[in-house]
This record gives sequence, C-alpha cells and structure tokens, in this order.
Amino acid sequence: MHPDDTSRSTRRAVRKVWDDFSARGMASGAYTEAVRAPWAVRVLMGGAGWLGALFFQLFLVGSVFLAARDNGWAMALCGAAMVALAYVLYRRRLGGIALEQFALAISLSGQGMVILGAAKGVAFGRALESAGFWAGIAAFQALLFAVVPNRLHRLLCALTAWGALAVTAQRLIGPSALDGWLAYPWPLVGLVPLACVLLIAFTNNEAQLCTADRLDWAEPAADATLLFALGGALMLTGADRPWLLATGGAAPIGMHWHAGAVLAFLLAVFAAAEARRLELPNAAGLPAVIVALALGGLMAGAPAVSVGVLALGLALRRASLPWLGLGVATLLAGFTWYYSALSWTLLAKSATLAGAGVLVLLARVVLLRRGGTKELR
Repeated sequence: MHPDDTSRSTRRAVRKVWDDFSARGMASGAYTEAVRAPWAVRVLMGGAGWLGALFFQLFLVGSVFLAARDNGWAMALCGAAMVALAYVLYRRRLGGIALEQFALAISLSGQGMVILGAAKGVAFGRALESAGFWAGIAAFQALLFAVVPNRLHRLLCALTAWGALAVTAQRLIGPSALDGWLAYPWPLVGLVPLACVLLIAFTNNEAQLCTADRLDWAEPAADATLLFALGGALMLTGADRPWLLATGGAAPIGMHWHAGAVLAFLLAVFAAAEARRLELPNAAGLPAVIVALALGGLMAGAPAVSVGVLALGLALRRASLPWLGLGVATLLAGFTWYYSALSWTLLAKSATLAGAGVLVLLARVVLLRRGGTKELR
C-alpha cells in the first residue's frame, strides 16, 4: 500500500519495520516518508484536471465532433483516439493529481463517444436491443480494465462491465410478460449471488493475491463487484414496487425471494468457513451457521439486508473501513426500502424486522455462553 493511503499508526509500523531491517543489514539508507498533500490541495488539483479536460473537449466539439456527429464510425474513431491519449498519459506516469484526473475525464468521454458512435453506426435502436452490442461494451470495458493501470479507472471500468453484463443477460432472456424496464431486475437474481461468491473468493485468497503482486487489479475489481452486489440487491429488494404501481396492485413477481434464498445459503456457507478459519468449537461454530441461515431466511424478502450482512462480515475479515461503511449503509437502506414495500402489511413487516433483531440478540447470548472464546467477545 502506498504511504499516502495509510493511517498514522500504520506509518509508524512501517517505520519500525524499516528500522528493524536496517539494524539487521537487510536495508540501507534513511527512511523517507512521502508527504501527503492537504485535502484542499488535492481537490483543487483534481478540479484543475477536469477543467483542463473540459476545455480540451470543447476544442474537440468545435473542430471534430460537429463535423463527425452524423457519422457514427467517425465519432467512434475520435473517441478511440481520446481513450488512447488517456492510456498514454497513464502509462507514462507523468505524475500529478491534475494530470491523472485529466486523463480520467478524457478516457470517460472517449468511451462514451466510442459506444455512442458504434450504436449510431449499427443503427441506434437495433443496437440497444441487441445482446451482442451490450456484450461488446462489457468486453470493451474489460479490455480497458486490463491495459489501463489506474485504480480509479479500473474501478469504473469493472463497474460498467457488470452493468453491461446485466443488460446483456436481460436481452438474452428475450421477450417476456414483463414490459420494458420492468424486466431488467431479473438477471440480478443470478448476478448478485454470483458477485457475492466472487467477493468471498477474493477475501479468502487476498493474501495469496498480495504475495503474487496481483492486488493492483484484483482490489479495484473486488470494490466494483461489491458496489454492483449492493446496488443490485437494493434494486431486487424494491423490485415489487414499480411492478405493483404498473400493474395496479397485482401479485408481486417474487424475484427478490429467489435471490434471497440463494443469499441465505451463501451467508451460512460464509459463517461455516469463518468458524473453521477461527477454529471455533462446534458449540460456537454450529450456532453461528444456524443463525446466519435463519437470518438470511427471515430476510429473504429483502436481499439487500442479506448482502449488507455479508458485506459486514467480509469487511471485518479484511479490516476494511470502506467496505464496512458500505455494508452499514446498505443495511440501513435495505431495511428502509423493505419497510416501505407495497406488497407487505405493516404488521408483517414489523414482525419480520423485530424477529430479525431478536434473533441477532439471542445469537449473541448463545455464542458467548457456549463459545467462551475471546474472539466472540
């Protein structure tokens, strides 16, 4: 991890390791700690980069884009040139926050021009209805993820690729009884649990990835996967609301139940794996698995709650504050969205939420009494 991204305690630990290595003759020279610029300076430099990118794009609009706006493939070629420029700036590592933000803005604009130009070149309406077009967008984002070494750029590319995959899956499903945008949450029934499986795999293999020096691409991919899983779970949790509004109060389509059942199973699997890793006795490990399964089953109608709980577990496993914050925010939003659902009575929702709280409190009592381990305390 770069020194700029570490806390004071971590920097002190790094300094101590350096001093120990120097005392053993394994390192030479004085320890130099990078000085991080104040946040106000970083914000101003980032804004300067985006402002420079804005003027550069205004120049393109006046000189190239207006002439090529009716030619989709020419627009796509211009966008590809902008992406190539951003790639060169990133690869040469000329440094500076402003230049990195300039490259990011140019790349995002270029990607938009490539996609829009390709859609216009094929036939805009037909392209949007084609699964191949959206699969091409996912492949394009995957290519950029692989070749551009910037972390934020990789995060955005991976997140866009996930979204394109969801639309591709929806296009492959084909016409159904659902009309238009009402059908889009269906692919999330499979993609959200898949994203959770990948997150569990990443967390369990993070040490090996670090040893193999692969965290520079694995970490932004995992962050994007987490954002997609949390956002998709929130969409599934509230999927019955637009359906009920559009159909005048018909029965809910139940897609959140399908995802919730799979996520309950994944919670139990994660709890079992953690109990084994921590070497908990059966008196503590088995109740943990049962509680995870019961909680996931109780909240099967609110997949966002299950994914939020899983995100909390993964965050504690990784000691990651950003993941912890996202998990807490998703839990709050999931409970709120679930409580405002139109397909449940207030009595049923209140009983479910109260039952979930009682279950968690009882689980704590049982685990502390039967586990007797410091880890549980």
